[in-house]
Amino acid sequence: MPKLNHNFQKLKREIIFPIIDQKLLDLKQKNPNSKILNLGVGDIAKPIDPIVAKAISDATFEMTDPSSIHGYGPSNGYSFLKDAIVDSEYHKYKITSDEVFISHGIISDITQFEELFSKENKIAIPNPAYPVYLDSNVIAGKTGSLNLKGLFDGVTTLPCTEENNFLPAPPNTPSDIIYLCSPHNPTGAVFTRSELQDWVDFAKKNKAIILYDGAYEGFIRDPNMPKSIYEINGAKDVAIEFRSFSKTAGFTGLRCSYAVIPSNLSFDGISINALWKTRQSTKFNGVAYPIQRGAQASLSKQGQQASKAQIDDYLLQGKRIKEALVQKGFSLSGGDNSPYLWLKTPGATTSWEFFDYLLENLHIVTIPGVGFGKYGEGYIRLSSFITKETADIFLEKITEMEFTTRV
Repeated sequence: MPKLNHNFQKLKREIIFPIIDQKLLDLKQKNPNSKILNLGVGDIAKPIDPIVAKAISDATFEMTDPSSIHGYGPSNGYSFLKDAIVDSEYHKYKITSDEVFISHGIISDITQFEELFSKENKIAIPNPAYPVYLDSNVIAGKTGSLNLKGLFDGVTTLPCTEENNFLPAPPNTPSDIIYLCSPHNPTGAVFTRSELQDWVDFAKKNKAIILYDGAYEGFIRDPNMPKSIYEINGAKDVAIEFRSFSKTAGFTGLRCSYAVIPSNLSFDGISINALWKTRQSTKFNGVAYPIQRGAQASLSKQGQQASKAQIDDYLLQGKRIKEALVQKGFSLSGGDNSPYLWLKTPGATTSWEFFDYLLENLHIVTIPGVGFGKYGEGYIRLSSFITKETADIFLEKITEMEFTTRV
């Protein structure tokens, strides 16, 4: 009889998205004609740019011609896309195309990267944070069990609270593998250069590696906040950066991202770049040729202008929402250089209680903060991946919002 991976049983916390889906379904059945505003899941609200669609279409038609058929592509990505990424984003950091690996998405990369490391490593993970950082390590058997404090044994938890401006600070204990995200999901907070330098210095001192999730770097507008960890002195010795076309160019339905692994990054004399190359060539068949052509088009001058215009609009809608909620008396983080707003619930109201209030009374979908970890309790996350029309309706609805110390 096959033996199952019982580490799945260690995942005791609620998987919030199926619960939200059911609550949303119940609401629609009770109010079939109601307009429901979704500020929950951070999916795109605007179409991809025509230049991207044309590149994908043209590349697909290439494959109808016997002289330009494309079958299996390079597992690490076509050189035309890797070169475009270096030229548009990384040449200033002296990153080469051999250090860029194309994939389907950050989730698949960052959850599978743990395969390169043994169970003996000490892992440091922010809380609240995108759940997959922790859950993938739990499933891989690299943590203990959930304890009575609501945290996993064997993991260094990095609290992201109001006291530290919702960003993790280096711990007092050594760590081997560190997960960081900036702009941070879900709190919307962004590292300054000095804060990120502290992390790089910590990693160098402890001979650790930083897995840096830069999915939302396109939203950073403040010049004092680094868009890449490689802006920080010494980062190429300790950090891997993950980026995606999903939130910058609207690829959530197309799937294309990349990891940057400096060639000089090594442990025990073994190159991490070479190790990941072996892993990818063994387990990954690459991203579709037409999709990579679309990603290349998004990095053209016209494509980048279109992406910036869309992100500018998302940021504008987030600013409008934030200003209205602050006037209403709420405390919020994020929304300035990030697509997410981290709203503190009123009084002693729990995350789920306030989520239910907004859904049932105003028909607004958010994400309960507790779904991102213990330290997310007492908050909800709102997404500014919305259109102006949705923001206008939201601003009208919150004038109806009434709350006391408990909703």
